Amino acid sequence: MTPGDPAVRDFLATSFVARFATRSRAGTPALTPLWFVADAGHLYAMTGQATLAARNAKACPEIAVLLDGEGTGPRAQVLRLCGRATVHGELPAWRVLARLALKYYLAGIASELRHARQWRLRQPRGRELLVALWRYLETGVCPKARP
Repeated sequence: MTPGDPAVRDFLATSFVARFATRSRAGTPALTPLWFVADAGHLYAMTGQATLAARNAKACPEIAVLLDGEGTGPRAQVLRLCGRATVHGELPAWRVLARLALKYYLAGIASELRHARQWRLRQPRGRELLVALWRYLETGVCPKARP
């Protein structure tokens, strides 16, 4: 499967949260849900540099990303993407920021306003940013585990 495969494009277009599977230097696994956008064969996700996802990506850059395609309702499969993350302290290109804004803020403003009372529960973030710049190495559609 390649980034241009229709199944991959479909999962990227219909997923709102990507689960980034990382490992610490000691090999301890972690799974972190992050907002993301795809642009020019890369996935971009932003979080603080002090977060577990960023620390793990720096220590062990080989990661997996799981996409559910939840925008179309429950699916029987998930898309697993494997690649190498790099952590950057600067903002991505303007087109990437615009895509993030369109996907999560402009389209999701009604939901944000409905949940305004819960904003105080969000973790405070510093000015540090992580951009997990990821190039597709391997992709595959996996069946979801049954409960």
